[in-house]
Amino acid sequence: MSKLLFIFSLMLSLLLTGYGQLPHVVAKKGAQWVPFPKTKDIQHVYVVYGLAARSYSPKKQSKTIAQIENWLTKTQPVSIQLPPPPNPPIITNANTNPAKLVLQLSSKQQILISPAYYMSGHSQEPKALYHFVSGVISYQIKNKTLYFKEKDLYNWLKNNQWKDEFSTN
Repeated sequence: MSKLLFIFSLMLSLLLTGYGQLPHVVAKKGAQWVPFPKTKDIQHVYVVYGLAARSYSPKKQSKTIAQIENWLTKTQPVSIQLPPPPNPPIITNANTNPAKLVLQLSSKQQILISPAYYMSGHSQEPKALYHFVSGVISYQIKNKTLYFKEKDLYNWLKNNQWKDEFSTN
């Protein structure tokens, strides 16, 4: 009986921590493509990162914008089915999210780009709550989120490779 209780409690804990709920990523052939902004349409670029959600600007704005435009031209639209958000929601008292690239357009519209991720589990260590979708970026414009496969931009953001090219505001 105690062995059965142990197995039941183990299965229940795995279920509650989200174990086994991996995102489902499917490439979308012929998917509706979003027109990415051109260099001339991007007024300013910055990254929001860290516990205090500090803003970082590129040391060489035009070079960074050109690199971002190059990455965006190589993206492939994908469809992602993420696990449902935890209930109750995970609440942190600081910005523990991964780096978020912000493109400020001349039209005053903002585009937010980050590594695609979801939160699940229970931990005192915030980084243990984040689960990334390898090679996939989240592209938010207005209230719409699209997902694209682009490993270089994903790695640049997720692994904080951008830090060498940016300084704090």
